Amino acid sequence: MSLLTAETFSLQFNNRRQRRKKGTYYPKRTYLCYQLTPRNGSTPTRGYFKNKKNCHVEICFIDKIASMELDKTQCYDVTCYLTWSPCPSCAQKLAAFAKAQDHLNLRIFASRLYYHWRRSYQKGLQLLWESQIPVEVMGLP
Repeated sequence: MSLLTAETFSLQFNNRRQRRKKGTYYPKRTYLCYQLTPRNGSTPTRGYFKNKKNCHVEICFIDKIASMELDKTQCYDVTCYLTWSPCPSCAQKLAAFAKAQDHLNLRIFASRLYYHWRRSYQKGLQLLWESQIPVEVMGLP
């Protein structure tokens, strides 16, 4: 799988307020970039997903990692970079996935918090924290 272009990355992961010139438009999509690093020193695997109709990027990511049939006797560090923090449903699915895959150490970095003022979204982030999946908000650099 190819990596995101630098232009797409900086456009989609830019968390500054943007003033658009009249008549310009660019789609704000949800992207997830990941790095899967085996703790034995092997080469990391990298990739990305963008949301599809009726399928959030977190679910695409879970399906991809599950399909890799990783060696359960080996430990892995998985770092995800998201343009938006997970919705409550995806937070539940990520927590359940991480619990079932105890050989994975999952960390999430989000460019922006999605509907963070809503209680259900706060509970989703809290569930991730309680599941020992740290979610941190990225700074611009």
